[in-house]
Amino acid sequence: MDPSMYRSFAELHERRHWWFVGRRRIVASVLQSTLGPTRDLKILDIGCGTGGMLPVLAPFGRVTGIDPSEAAIRYSQEQYGGRVELLRVDFPAAMPPGGGYDLVTLFDVLEHLDDDTGALRKAAGLLNAGGLMILTVPAHRFLWSPHDDINQHRRRYSIGEIRARIREAGLEVRRLSYFNSFLFPVVWSARIIRRRLALKGDRRSDFRIRRDWINNLLANLFGAERFLLGRLDLPFGVSILAVAAGRDTARVK
Repeated sequence: MDPSMYRSFAELHERRHWWFVGRRRIVASVLQSTLGPTRDLKILDIGCGTGGMLPVLAPFGRVTGIDPSEAAIRYSQEQYGGRVELLRVDFPAAMPPGGGYDLVTLFDVLEHLDDDTGALRKAAGLLNAGGLMILTVPAHRFLWSPHDDINQHRRRYSIGEIRARIREAGLEVRRLSYFNSFLFPVVWSARIIRRRLALKGDRRSDFRIRRDWINNLLANLFGAERFLLGRLDLPFGVSILAVAAGRDTARVK
């Protein structure tokens, strides 16, 4: 991606688009319920991109963000460099220096990687005793659309598939839930329409904001799922959220 496009993506989409806004609210809520009052964790965000999730993680401790793109890291340093450490690392081909992280996160990263199980295994090796991993991935192959092609996704997952990947990586599943459930019918319908339009040559991504009031409404609907996820796992959705730990480790306190 051209360096200027990272800035455009971050400022026009990642900060404002309903999907990113809603996901931040949901992840922040899950972090709070999972980690409680802990504020001194050593945290690694793998595939941090332009840094949209870094402010969500920062309240819980010292954050290091890694990404293979020099332009993305440079933008993140402009925005968050005083609060977090940022490193250009082409994970999983390369690994960040050190280890012993209390929390490792991969927010919509695995679907871009050829060897997702191998990447999970390497990420697990960065955890200390008692460490946790939190990840999100897109769900359901039948939701595949030009949006996935444009964003260079290799796959979308079912709950069973991501559970198997986590276990194959030597991790224990602590929490596994679909999310983006309230808007599932809307997204499903939109993906069907996008596939039909693609046959006519229109292969645009879903990350477009047409009207602010619609965008804000969708962000509020999506983000409201955090109140349900605080109580139960959701049986269907556009995405999946997982919390995992080493099989011989204790929960972070």
